Amino acid sequence: MFDHAAGQDWSSFLYASAPTLEPTTASPSASVVASTASLSTPSPSSVSIPTDKGKDGERRSSNNRVANLLVLTELRQATWARIYLSGISTGDAAISTCRIPTWKRFDEVMIKRHRHIAVHPRDNRTLGWIACFNPYPLLSCFYQDPQDSDAVVGPDGRQGRTVEIQVMVAEVERNKGVGTFLVNAILSSLQGDTRFSTVQASFFPENQACQRLFEKCGFEVVGTRKNAVTMLDGPTMGTWRDLITVQVKLPPLQSQTSQHQHQQPQETSVGTSTALNMTIDPNALFKRPRLD
Repeated sequence: MFDHAAGQDWSSFLYASAPTLEPTTASPSASVVASTASLSTPSPSSVSIPTDKGKDGERRSSNNRVANLLVLTELRQATWARIYLSGISTGDAAISTCRIPTWKRFDEVMIKRHRHIAVHPRDNRTLGWIACFNPYPLLSCFYQDPQDSDAVVGPDGRQGRTVEIQVMVAEVERNKGVGTFLVNAILSSLQGDTRFSTVQASFFPENQACQRLFEKCGFEVVGTRKNAVTMLDGPTMGTWRDLITVQVKLPPLQSQTSQHQHQQPQETSVGTSTALNMTIDPNALFKRPRLD
């Protein structure tokens, strides 16, 4: 699979961060956002949707929730593939409109600790999924050294690595807050992972909806790569396209900071009486030794 993409950047080729598409009447394809703590067991989470208006014009709060958050496992691979394929068929979600990686390949590349799906809180149908990966694994393998196995932790308690996210939302679930829910969920998940300091995503510049989504979630544009990838198939096959990259910095780990702050007063709060008890009696130094 993907024999025609040799020489392209790996992250843009296989898991290009796909944009979220605005709904159109001309295209029945899925709305997709593809771009990049720990939840090892299904962990319910939810986000409230906006309130609506009743017949009397008064705003009323809705008890409905956008989604529940679960771990993306092999049991959901059929739904994962369906949403993936419908998403890339738009032509603006990835460099292919019909090819998706196998679950085995996806399972090898995507970080297991940060792979989630959003399901409807009432009928448990899958609304979308999100996962993350190391942006440049083919380059990093050249620099792996057993002597460097001990990661250097910075002042913020993190190791400084960058991770890229990919998220896709089912067509009928777009414009309901699912994409925002998933991006915020993975950011919360990554905040507790000491390996990562930066989260990034990439998308085609034609997709303004995708850019608005990441701006809403706190991402900032850090660069545009000209002619970064070429389309493998579809109506624009062979066309070279730009990629916009956005990033957000993860906050410092509070546990490390608070622990350091608690240790500081203990080191400087030694009283005078305690200090004297820790010293030798000066009078004993001048006593002559006893001669028997």
